[in-house]
Amino acid sequence: MDRIKNKVALITGGASGIGEAVAKRFAAEGAKIIIADLNIDKAKQIINSIKQEGYEGKASVVDVSQKSSVKNAVNFAIESYGTIDILFNGAGIHDGYKSALETDEETFDKLIDVNVKGPYLFANAVLPIFLKKGSGNIINVGSQGSKMAGVGGNTYITSKHAISGFTKQLAFDFGEKGIRSNLLSPGFINTSMTNNIEDPRIKNIPSKRAGEAEELASAALFLASDEASYVQGAELNVDGGWTIGR
Repeated sequence: MDRIKNKVALITGGASGIGEAVAKRFAAEGAKIIIADLNIDKAKQIINSIKQEGYEGKASVVDVSQKSSVKNAVNFAIESYGTIDILFNGAGIHDGYKSALETDEETFDKLIDVNVKGPYLFANAVLPIFLKKGSGNIINVGSQGSKMAGVGGNTYITSKHAISGFTKQLAFDFGEKGIRSNLLSPGFINTSMTNNIEDPRIKNIPSKRAGEAEELASAALFLASDEASYVQGAELNVDGGWTIGR
């Protein structure tokens, strides 16, 4: 317990799925939580449940694809708790396994805006805060699709490959400044994003099951904590071993 006590964690996409599990776990480990999500009503519900457990947190509405909205969310975190120590870029969307030929420009732009531009905008907004105090922690969310094809459509795979490179370059550019950047890559996880998907990967997963959001939260906690103080630019696969047999 208390592995990130008194840290301020800004979590995008924290109103559902993996982001929600991360928010609850970080709060239970002593962090002050800001859930930034487009679904502000659900975000507030989760914050209320966190407070009922005796922990601390607030909710902020955000459109991760809009610079002004991101800036407002970051300012809200600073006004609420004075700083930010951890950025968890959890907001993300899927493309329903559409090929490049099946994908229209609007869909392409939307996925890139949320899955790539969003993490960039938030990193761009918090890096000056991290640089000023000489410390900070960025956790981006990848996928099995960060390194291979077949777990999404063309645009989703493109976006997750991009976020892998983005994370590595963040670590390369700012690691010496006390800022750690790593990639958390889930496998097939039971969330609303995977509801009603009959995924053949399960039979090829050594664990023989889908993962749970709480298992991702445990991995995120490790990356957020001082236990991962020498982990930089890494990709942590939490996929039940699926990628090792691919």
